[in-house]
Amino acid sequence: MAAAIAAVTGATGGIGRAVAALIAQRASGRLRLALHCRERRGAAEELARSLPGSFVVAADLAAAEGRQALLDAVLAQGEPAVLINAAGIDKPYEPGLLIREDSFDRIMAVNLKAPLFLMKLFGKAMMGRGGGAIVNVSSTLSGHALTGGAAYRASKAALEALTRQFAFELGRGGVRVNAVAPGFVETPMTADVPDAVREQLRGGAALARFATPEAVAQAVWQLVENESITGAVLRVDAGTDL
Repeated sequence: MAAAIAAVTGATGGIGRAVAALIAQRASGRLRLALHCRERRGAAEELARSLPGSFVVAADLAAAEGRQALLDAVLAQGEPAVLINAAGIDKPYEPGLLIREDSFDRIMAVNLKAPLFLMKLFGKAMMGRGGGAIVNVSSTLSGHALTGGAAYRASKAALEALTRQFAFELGRGGVRVNAVAPGFVETPMTADVPDAVREQLRGGAALARFATPEAVAQAVWQLVENESITGAVLRVDAGTDL
């Protein structure tokens, strides 16, 4: 029997790394891990050494050939059972009146186009094997206006809409599609947020703290495992918007 593979995009990022580690812990012996990276191959290979049975796939998912390369690498090792779309970018922080076309195109290519076409590619392959689970990483900013980050917010709002669309289209084929929407999480991507902004965000959370990458990973795993949840967007934000 072919091995079941869980592909994690952006596996060297804060959330991607936590998700990969938790899947390795919870699904030991059931799932092998395909750890995607775009540029940080050394970091991905170091992670793979700590997660027995995993393997690294370096690819630019903004390009069609990169997305196909990820699927081909998974098919060479087994069958796609899980896809976690954790790769994403949030810069540059441009308000709506200052958005440049090149930055808009890049953010949309990474945050929206890549997961869209990966859902298409992997969804078809998963239906062929009788089912699977896809989890997209969105953001609570998908539903909030703020200065800067206009294209990022738009990309995540659209990703949530596509999550519901693919859940509807792939459900009869046994494939569940969900999303997690983290609030502010301490990761390398948020490392340059000013301390004053951090304190403002922390003070606005019901739990008076931030979610951790590990907490987001736990939510991802629940959506992978729970066979009655599809089309959902699960917030992981320590009660920021209550």
